[in-house]
Amino acid sequence: MSSTPLVTVLMPVHNSADFLRAAIDSVLAQTFKDFELLIIDDGSTDSSAGIIRSYNDPRVRHITNERNLGLVASLNKGIEAALGTYIARMDGDDIMRPERLARQVETMRTDPGISVLATTVDLINTDGEVYGAWDTDRAALSGTDLRAMMPRTNCIAHPSVMIRRDALGGLRYDARQHGAEDWDMWLRLMARGHRIAKLEEPLLAYRVHPASITAQAKQRIPLERRLMRTRARFLLEEWSHGRACTFHLMVLKAQMRTLARHWRDHIIPSIARGVYRLLSYSPIRLLREQRMLSRALAEWQGHHAFVFSYLNTGGAEQVHADIMVTVREPRPIIFITGSSKDRGFADRFAACGTVVEIPHLLHHPCTAISAQRRIVAALNAREQPVLFGANTDHFALWGAQLKPGARLIHLIHAFLHQPSGNRKHKAWLPLFARMDRYVFVADQARREFEGFLFGNGLPRTAFGKLTTIPNAVHGFGQVEEHAVPGILFVGRDSAEKRLDLFLRIADELHRTLPGKYRFTVMGARIRPGHPHVHFLGTITDAAARDNVYRANDVLVLTSDREGFPMVIMEGMAQGLAIVATPVGDIPERVEPGFGMISSSTARETVIQEMVAGLSALAQDPERMIRMRHAALEHARGAFGMERFRERYRDLLMSPAGPH
Repeated sequence: MSSTPLVTVLMPVHNSADFLRAAIDSVLAQTFKDFELLIIDDGSTDSSAGIIRSYNDPRVRHITNERNLGLVASLNKGIEAALGTYIARMDGDDIMRPERLARQVETMRTDPGISVLATTVDLINTDGEVYGAWDTDRAALSGTDLRAMMPRTNCIAHPSVMIRRDALGGLRYDARQHGAEDWDMWLRLMARGHRIAKLEEPLLAYRVHPASITAQAKQRIPLERRLMRTRARFLLEEWSHGRACTFHLMVLKAQMRTLARHWRDHIIPSIARGVYRLLSYSPIRLLREQRMLSRALAEWQGHHAFVFSYLNTGGAEQVHADIMVTVREPRPIIFITGSSKDRGFADRFAACGTVVEIPHLLHHPCTAISAQRRIVAALNAREQPVLFGANTDHFALWGAQLKPGARLIHLIHAFLHQPSGNRKHKAWLPLFARMDRYVFVADQARREFEGFLFGNGLPRTAFGKLTTIPNAVHGFGQVEEHAVPGILFVGRDSAEKRLDLFLRIADELHRTLPGKYRFTVMGARIRPGHPHVHFLGTITDAAARDNVYRANDVLVLTSDREGFPMVIMEGMAQGLAIVATPVGDIPERVEPGFGMISSSTARETVIQEMVAGLSALAQDPERMIRMRHAALEHARGAFGMERFRERYRDLLMSPAGPH
């Protein structure tokens, strides 16, 4: 290295010991050699300082802050101390590709009009595995794209940039823009006419983990509020100094669009919900729920709490009741957060524990916060509280406030990884480190969730928190033959169940094979226009439900999303053959000997293939009987209740739970 290096690699560090050595090594391994590595140790309290001192390399220079000054102050101190013509940013938990500095220096020398040169980045997790790319980073590559997108959102990774030092002049990072200090700097540079460019090569591995400075800053404030706050401070600062340019108008336009979207999507709906609840919730009902909560919390002696949405008749609610039975005395407390339509499982839940049905109290704008605080305080008063939840936002809301040592167990019935979706589960990711277990009823859902975790930066080494416990049935029937075979659909009339597909299948079979089949729907209201279909509505009595199964021969499931549904298990336990879509664990657990699976979930494909399969089955009654016997035999061996109860008992009653 020359006495005045061409490049200063500026690396602020605060408690980065877990990844710091790999970061430093990646800088020292650069193919370009004329640089200094300037490390600002911002009052680290871990072993970071020792790691820095262990390097006996003349290119490494470090400054130690006696106390933690924060990222912005450290960056500005580093700019003042930098010796290089170019300043290359780097964080203490990222990895430089070996040719990064060489490629950036070459480009900056070739094109002196570039003030800031970024690169694209690969996203890596704590284990160093590349798990994806930052979509905004890859969407803005050219100078035109960068100028168009920068007023809307930051689109370059700060640790990837190389800055021409003289382009900064007197500009420094603004401490008021904490968490967006880099974006604010790019806006100010663009407003002054500086060019920002980007190399399309991913020359930096950008590590995403909950402990990073950037991640912590972003968790505190929602995205839209961060965008609006940063733009507002930028514009006010610029205008207060009499600066004005067309770029400011681009930023202002982006600000107004974000503000309008924020009001449309969040503020107005929130106000509307609050007004509706103020006007429609009965004060008497609120008082009744308040008394119910007070009495239940005062009488609760155990440490197990369950939180579910409904008491409705349904497969999920039956599973919840079966799980709660495994908790021995004292009785658990069961919070119901939603308004149940039929309350068909109210008695089953009440037999398992103390039911606290408080949907109005938890959602009324005047009582929601106080009710939540009382519940969290009651849980934290236990020596080691156990919170088990499924299908409700309140599980994450309460779990985030529980004391260290509390056990959090989340049951997920079905899950489909959608890289641009899964917003609710993404919002819950900060809770992952505190979770004791994620329980899945189907292996397919667990694998989908693993893909979701990996796609959001969680390493595979963290997947030990995920376990599968298949559901079970209470009893088994026998195969009964019928003069006219029955085809049964079981499920509520919801979008994912796709009752309309079953009705189209029934219509076609009734037209082409009149009198060959009977058609029954259990769990949904009557839909006009299908006189040959018998609609039974919701049946809450278990014995009556089993009688419906026994009165039929084939169970048809047309869903586009499931785990491994209880209706299949219940149907097989009563000797029904299965015709279903390839969702969840169904393709793996429904065998050809007793089931037929469509080749896809596409609507027309499902209809055509199920009509063809059921038509062939109608012409071969002996095959239908063989399938039914095979289904019952498989159910007896696979769906017994004892193993289910044993696994949940271990999960809920032991301190660590099963792996």
